[in-house]
Amino acid sequence: MSERRRIAGIGVSALLALAVGGCGFQPVYKGGARGATVPQMAAISVAPIDDRTGQLVRNHLLDLLTPRGAPARPLYRLEVKLRETKDGLALEQDESVTRFNLTLHATFEMNELRSDRTLLSGSTRAIAAYNVVRSDYANLIAERDARARSSQEVAQEIKTRIAVYFRRQEQAFLR
Repeated sequence: MSERRRIAGIGVSALLALAVGGCGFQPVYKGGARGATVPQMAAISVAPIDDRTGQLVRNHLLDLLTPRGAPARPLYRLEVKLRETKDGLALEQDESVTRFNLTLHATFEMNELRSDRTLLSGSTRAIAAYNVVRSDYANLIAERDARARSSQEVAQEIKTRIAVYFRRQEQAFLR
C-alpha cells in the first residue's frame, strides 16, 4: 500500500509541475541582473518633478530604477506629473474633520530618447489616511507621513509597470 502512495505522490507532483509550467507564468526579473529588464530600467533618466511631493516620488523612482546612480548615457526618459487631493472623512459634531484621505494621482510617460517616441504611458494613484488631533505639530507630521507613504506607493507602481513593459518586450523579441 505504501508503494502505491509513493507512486501516486510522484504522479501528482509531475502533474502539478506540468500545470504550473504550462500556465505561462514567468518572473518579471528572470535572469536577475543578466536579464533584459534590470539593465533597461537602469538606462532610464527620471525628469525632475514639481514641488516637495514630486521630489519624494522622484527620489523613490531613482532608488528603484537606478540604484547604482544615474545612467551616463540614458536610453529612456521618464516624466511624471502629480496631483494631490485631501478629502475629509470623519466629522465631529461641530463639523471639524478628524480624519483625512490624502490621494496622490500620478500620470507618467516613458519616452525613448533616440526617437522621442512614447513607449509607455499610464496613471496611478495612492491613498494614505491620517488622523487630525488637537496638536498642530502632530497634524503636520501625520500629513507629511501620509504624503511620504503615498509617494513611495506611486513610485513602486510606476516601477512595476515599467518592469512589466520591458519583460513583455523581451518576450516578444525572443519569439
